[in-house]
Amino acid sequence: RYNFGAMELKHLLDIGLLVQGVDASQQEKAPKSLPAETPAEARRVVPDNALAKPVDHKTGPLYMEGTYVFECKAKLLNVWEEDGKLCLELDQTVFHPQGGGQPSDVGSISADGLPLLEVSFVAKEKAREGVIRHECKGDAAAWLNKGKGAVVTCKVDETKRRMAARLHSAGHLLDVAIFALGFRWQPGKGYHFEDGPYVEYIPTKEGRQLDVKDAKAKDAAIQELAEKMKELIAKKVPTEVGFVDGMRTISMDGVSCGCGGTHVEVSSEIGEVAIKKLQAKQGNIRVSYIVG
Repeated sequence: RYNFGAMELKHLLDIGLLVQGVDASQQEKAPKSLPAETPAEARRVVPDNALAKPVDHKTGPLYMEGTYVFECKAKLLNVWEEDGKLCLELDQTVFHPQGGGQPSDVGSISADGLPLLEVSFVAKEKAREGVIRHECKGDAAAWLNKGKGAVVTCKVDETKRRMAARLHSAGHLLDVAIFALGFRWQPGKGYHFEDGPYVEYIPTKEGRQLDVKDAKAKDAAIQELAEKMKELIAKKVPTEVGFVDGMRTISMDGVSCGCGGTHVEVSSEIGEVAIKKLQAKQGNIRVSYIVG
């Protein structure tokens, strides 16, 4: 969850990625969408774990340039051990770091004259903004002694990357479906992992209402969402990547938000989506789904 400072809030309001009139304690949970008469291109979403401001990338994020780019060359800038883990910093990477509701890419890193490394986890460095850390398993001594400065080959596990993109895009498409059905729920957070993906929303008094305690009404809403998702997937909705004041945005059918994740190119690549549950969670509404 983001805790925005005054300057960050002003920036989001200025560029239209945050909607005014929301209680200060909920500013980072700005409405997923504006009233129905608002033009589609004006709709913006700001989930809890969305990209909230431009990032000064020290590690070039090649994963943002193409979901289906699985390999790249890079220069090893730094290598160290931390808590028993071998960590690498590169000048650029195709590995998506865990964050924004999406899991880390995994794969391998290799270099001439050095043993192959298994990339087990990738994360953004908390102490150094814009730096991506690759946690690896392998012959640490060899890489610590001779690795720095080497030209390496990064290879992402293609199967896991494709699944992560499908899961993440399904969550964004769910936002579109919910808006299309007349709900005006505010976004909470998204969890786009294979072990139980969901998107959590905050109900509002605007738009269509749903009593989650009414089993019949809840079941009907689940069925409608499933049908709408099927329709949107068949429609081949394109995923549009844009930049607003330097911040990357992802848009599907006019509903957009700041996002640094990997996505399918069109909604048909998501495949079949089943809506598993719609339940109350501490006053919010959690919509759980699976991708087949």
